[in-house]
Amino acid sequence: MTATLTDPPTTASSGPTLRPYQRDAVDFLHEHPRGALLLDMGLGKTAITLRALTDDHLPVLVSAPPRVAEMVWPVEVPKWRPDLTVVHATGKNRTAALDGTIDADIVVISREQLEHAAPYAERFRTFIMDELSSFKNQKTRRFKFAKVITASTPYVWGLTGTPAPNGLLDVFPQMFLIDRGAALGPHITKFRQRYFTPQRALPSGVIPGWDLRPGAASQIHRKLETSAMSLSTEGRVDLPPVTFNDVEVPLPPKAKSIYKRLKTDLVTDLDILGVAEGQLFSALTAGALSAKLAQISSGFIYPDERERGDDSFTEIHSAKLEAIDEILAETSTPVIIAYRFRAELARLTARYPEARTLEGASTIRDWDAGRIPILLVHPASAGHGLNLQHGGHTMIWMSLTWSLEEYQQTNKRLDRSGQKYPVMIHRLLSPGTVDTSVLNVLKGKDSVQSALLKHLEMSQA
Repeated sequence: MTATLTDPPTTASSGPTLRPYQRDAVDFLHEHPRGALLLDMGLGKTAITLRALTDDHLPVLVSAPPRVAEMVWPVEVPKWRPDLTVVHATGKNRTAALDGTIDADIVVISREQLEHAAPYAERFRTFIMDELSSFKNQKTRRFKFAKVITASTPYVWGLTGTPAPNGLLDVFPQMFLIDRGAALGPHITKFRQRYFTPQRALPSGVIPGWDLRPGAASQIHRKLETSAMSLSTEGRVDLPPVTFNDVEVPLPPKAKSIYKRLKTDLVTDLDILGVAEGQLFSALTAGALSAKLAQISSGFIYPDERERGDDSFTEIHSAKLEAIDEILAETSTPVIIAYRFRAELARLTARYPEARTLEGASTIRDWDAGRIPILLVHPASAGHGLNLQHGGHTMIWMSLTWSLEEYQQTNKRLDRSGQKYPVMIHRLLSPGTVDTSVLNVLKGKDSVQSALLKHLEMSQA
């Protein structure tokens, strides 16, 4: 299948030459049969991992987000390791790819399909979890089956640029899959008791969160040094600057009145708009209220009694769409618009019929070729691994996501190695609304993750 590697290939026939920091990362993987690469987005985690593979690592099972499994690994393998073969385990060929009937060095499968891979775990020498942070919840099915696979494969590597999107508790499940508890211990309960204190319980008895004990962060950082390597973009990749432009979009008077009433009373009657007469739109929980307020800020609202699959909504205003009109009028290159709600997608496609959604590898090829003036993406599906830096350098956030991981990863679709132009990211924010709260939360969460990555990077300098 391939010759054993002692150094990364450097000839044209073996793929592009690695940068010095990428060679260091290859050495780290060779020295750590079970290790995590916590590399800033755009530093080439896929390329590094592929070039680290030797005969002893084959065959390889790769778990990745669905779109990354479909669009990234089948493209990157021929580029960085043309001597290896790859198959995407999906549809009718899934079982044949997993049981070895289809002969391939690398089998790529969606993380949502790991239950189908678990029975064949012992056939693989290496298990690679692309976007390791998607395993931060040990109660999910994907974690359950990843745990089965990591118990059987001698080599386990995890790749992510966002290991602690919500705090250091997120790190435990990920690292357990990597080293089975060698760094942080085998039990999350003991880990939590040792390094965290519970926040004040709600009247229901539910503990809303956990706070780090004094000095706990540095202790956790040091323990991770044995199993994880962290590198940031700064000083390693010369990227054009990124500018964040916060565009204030005030709510129209009627929408502002609805927003205030909903926020105050948890219920509002849209009769004030002269639409949906007599229909009540309410928010009975904090989470539902937050979503309702974000909808009003965006320009619409979903009815309370929606059934599954019902995409009906009521228009409230078009202020954010008008703001997008202004940005597009001043931008001469292709633009990515990130949306949060399906109603936003419907409104965007109706207003911009030339826009396209991210549907497959052909979409990326057309985007790279400049044939798509507006690309509509949802952060949950476009937030990992996709290379969109060749088709444009402008992004608009119609509504921000609460997820730091999705937010950072989506921005990195443009701000990554290969980008030739300064990146402009517009964030549409309605003053005095939940929009600014979401942005403040994202900024707050970033400090926890940044501290972890900085510590690991300094410890390996």
